[in-house]
Amino acid sequence: MRQLSISLEHDLASLVNAEIPLALPSDAPEPGSTLEDRMKAIESDLLDRAGGLDSFRTKAGQIVREAVDYVIDAPTLARYSIDELEPDEKTAIGKRIERLLRVRFEIERGDKLDIFLGGEDVDIKTTMTNKWMFSKSSWQKVNLLIAYNEDKALFSAGLVYVLESQLGAQNRDSKRTIKAEFYEQIRWIVRDARYPANFLARLERGLLDKIRTKQSGQQRVNALLEGVPGMVIPRHAIISVGNQYDSMRRLRKNGGARSPLWKKGLLVLSGTYNADKSIAAAVCGVSLEPDQFMSLSKDAPKMTDEVLSVYRSEHGLAL
Repeated sequence: MRQLSISLEHDLASLVNAEIPLALPSDAPEPGSTLEDRMKAIESDLLDRAGGLDSFRTKAGQIVREAVDYVIDAPTLARYSIDELEPDEKTAIGKRIERLLRVRFEIERGDKLDIFLGGEDVDIKTTMTNKWMFSKSSWQKVNLLIAYNEDKALFSAGLVYVLESQLGAQNRDSKRTIKAEFYEQIRWIVRDARYPANFLARLERGLLDKIRTKQSGQQRVNALLEGVPGMVIPRHAIISVGNQYDSMRRLRKNGGARSPLWKKGLLVLSGTYNADKSIAAAVCGVSLEPDQFMSLSKDAPKMTDEVLSVYRSEHGLAL
């Protein structure tokens, strides 16, 4: 009995002093898998769903743009920048990104966390400041990190396994951030990738103020087109200043911007018209996409009588 007791004590001491493999919680998808294996499995699953790394970069960037625009809600609230949001609204952007990621990449919800990837639950954390906040439910779990910067129109995405020892002091919501010295442990999927910029937020303040003062959606669209000749305008900018989701009619000839701006010496080009696309390419060297627009002066360099004639004929405009 004494020998058995000594043997048990020896075995227990060996267990206490043994090195425990990093990040092997009880719910690991495969017994014996390392943290590196798990990270690779999660990243591979995510990229497979996205259609590859390049596709993920493009689609995830578009998700960020859509999430920010959704919360700004320019068509309804006539505000054009993330700087105009309340703190709780900025938080809502993260939840919108989370939902769009699940839908666009067809990711199932996790049992306890946001999503299920690579055979395990994964939490999603987003930030505008490069400081992600973690609650206890995210500890000892792999987290998908999203960071975005509206001023630079850049975003990053990566994976990190969170340990309590890596976290700083908690805030009033009992959440904590990763200490700076542990940022090197983030496994980046994309870093500082470009996403579509907020077109309106980058315009001169004077022009935005002028647009805001116009009483009707048509007047605001006209003011935008007059204010940025030669610039490619995304569809969402037209919708935003028009303050309604059917703002495309404000670009047409009858009752829209095309006729009055033609009288002021401006052509309104739309990527949905082959003639307009040809004019943009010939005069500006720009390839207009179907959801892009542009205004051009009749006196623009490389503008010719032949180009003006094609434009008039295409849109039934008078001399």
